[in-house]
Amino acid sequence: MSSSTDTTGPLTGTCHCGRIVITIPSKPAKINQCHCTACYKLGALWGYFPKSSVTIVEKEGTTRNQYFRHDLPKEEISISFDSCSHCGTLTNWRGVEEKRPGKDAKMGVNMRLFGEVEKVMGDVPRNITYC
Repeated sequence: MSSSTDTTGPLTGTCHCGRIVITIPSKPAKINQCHCTACYKLGALWGYFPKSSVTIVEKEGTTRNQYFRHDLPKEEISISFDSCSHCGTLTNWRGVEEKRPGKDAKMGVNMRLFGEVEKVMGDVPRNITYC
């Protein structure tokens, strides 16, 4: 896992194998530790950003697998959880376009991709919620 060391500007992180690279514009305003059944088991710490401010690069031969919660009625599913097709690392969640349209709709990025969270994001407030 790699990460940038400058925490004042854009930050770049990767999945475990390095085949998915995500760049965010800055540290998030807060980090959310969601305790819904999906997020808790996936182990993510979410930072939220407009979709248009996040760059995701998939190296050749790699894609992001999508997972949709199956414990919700289909009409309530509004996000997909994305993970690396090679190493399985959870990278982000994004809105299902018809339910969360627009380039500036919010998305969640797994802050664990950016190195040791306490060192890189230690000054960012945290909260615990349920989806």
